[in-house]
Amino acid sequence: MHRLADNFISQLSLTELRIQWAAVWGTQPHRYIRREMLEKSLEFKLCQHGGEGLTPEQQKRLDNLIAQYKRNPEHFDQVNMSAIKPGTRLVRVWRGKRYNVIIRATGYEFDGRIFKSLSQIASDITGTRWNGWVFFGLKERAG
Repeated sequence: MHRLADNFISQLSLTELRIQWAAVWGTQPHRYIRREMLEKSLEFKLCQHGGEGLTPEQQKRLDNLIAQYKRNPEHFDQVNMSAIKPGTRLVRVWRGKRYNVIIRATGYEFDGRIFKSLSQIASDITGTRWNGWVFFGLKERAG
């Protein structure tokens, strides 16, 4: 079934793929989800219907994520600082130079110093005011 489902899915137009995805998942896919992810998650769901599935722990985690999405489809667009674990490295290339920030429990480490906000770091790098979340690609620029 895996090969057959994969071949069938790859032949669908994007509109048909979104319709099939919605039919098997029971909700509309997020408007920004890429084709590759739609294909993989549709393939997974079809395999699951065929008897293949997740471990109970994986299923519980997935059910929680789906419930969050159904309650608020914008949930995953909203960046939650607590979701970014200490030790995570953010990288941004600005005017040909690479900048690294490390998320720390107490703030953001940049250039050997701890900052309270990413906006302070973005301003230091660019010399102008920036939303730090936008500058480091954690949030899309509004409108």
